[in-house]
Amino acid sequence: MTKRRYVVFVLMFLAIFVNYMDRVNFSVSIPAIRHAFGFSLQEIGAIGFAWGIVYALFNFPGGWLVDRLGLRYGLVLTLGWWSIFTIATPFARTLAGWFTIRGLMGAGEAPIWPLNAKCASAWAAPERRSMSFTWVGSGQYVGPLIGNALAGLILVKYGWQWTFILFGLAGFVILPFWLIATRSRGELRTSRGSERADWPGIRSVIFSRTGFGMFLVCLTFGYILFTFLNWVPSYMYYTFHMGLLKSALWASLSAGFGWIGFIISGPFNDRLATSYDRLTARRIGTAVPMIGAALCMIGSLYSARAGLGGVTAMTIGVAQLLMNVTVGAWAVNVIDISPNQASTGFVYGFYNGVLNVMGACNSLIVAALATRYGFPAAFGSALVFMFLFVISMLFIVDRASYTRLIARSAPA
Repeated sequence: MTKRRYVVFVLMFLAIFVNYMDRVNFSVSIPAIRHAFGFSLQEIGAIGFAWGIVYALFNFPGGWLVDRLGLRYGLVLTLGWWSIFTIATPFARTLAGWFTIRGLMGAGEAPIWPLNAKCASAWAAPERRSMSFTWVGSGQYVGPLIGNALAGLILVKYGWQWTFILFGLAGFVILPFWLIATRSRGELRTSRGSERADWPGIRSVIFSRTGFGMFLVCLTFGYILFTFLNWVPSYMYYTFHMGLLKSALWASLSAGFGWIGFIISGPFNDRLATSYDRLTARRIGTAVPMIGAALCMIGSLYSARAGLGGVTAMTIGVAQLLMNVTVGAWAVNVIDISPNQASTGFVYGFYNGVLNVMGACNSLIVAALATRYGFPAAFGSALVFMFLFVISMLFIVDRASYTRLIARSAPA
């Protein structure tokens, strides 16, 4: 890779980092927002759903938009858009206002993973895609790692409103550096100029048995992921009666484990891909770590019953670590089966949209379960989806259709 390409990957990492900083400020601020507006926990869940469902649905056109605009202008448009509405968030004065502003923010954030997929597809060899995709994507956990603690400090010292304003401004800091690094448009094309989206190939992916298996993998992972991303601060606050700052700091520690999982995921799954055939490698890379994550989740339920807040946070953190080790297998598998580079954004956008539709529903489901049964039971609901995730990758994704899709994508 050229030095400029390394710069592009670093800036892509920072964009994802800011993207997830701009999400956790809401999670950390939930008790303060409820106090300021009198919202019930179900109404907070509905606000989360409004953001999540718009975010999810805009993955579908978002992937297409990324294919059309490319990396340079695709990121400028989306990063600028979501940063504006992050800053606008504290100016919402009604429940409807919260729905509108958070929904518009979600629309701008939606293409971030199709953009990352195009980076990995275009600038990394197949045997290095896991590392490129996951190391850049580790911003998903560095954001909460720093953002939870920083949001807690800002909230306590200056008020919850400033967590949104300052985090939103951070996005605009990246834009000039991105424009400078990508000023040579030709060097950053993500596909050959003559290449076009392969729509018959896209249909072959989506309607194959492998495509259906990946649909279920993404659906179940969406619930698991958003349980960790959205609810750890509230879990610690309401279950163990911690202060806002302390619960945010425990959530940051938990996110730190998740970041380690991302870093491990790339080399681990690239090594598997050189030791086994690709499908076997992807199956091992998904099933083994997720089973370990499920065992950690079971352990966290026992520690929560014993009132051990620190142990619970640590155990949840290890579960996140193991969960994220799977990303270099199943997410990169979506890139592998895309028919060509000009189709990668759309294909990944489709599956990421499925993931996030379930993530949006997670806000409603966990809020309802927490209200009725408490946060440990609500958190434990992720175990069902962990089991289905493993079953889908091992038994629904089949070798025959997988081999056909890989053979079609090979010329690209």
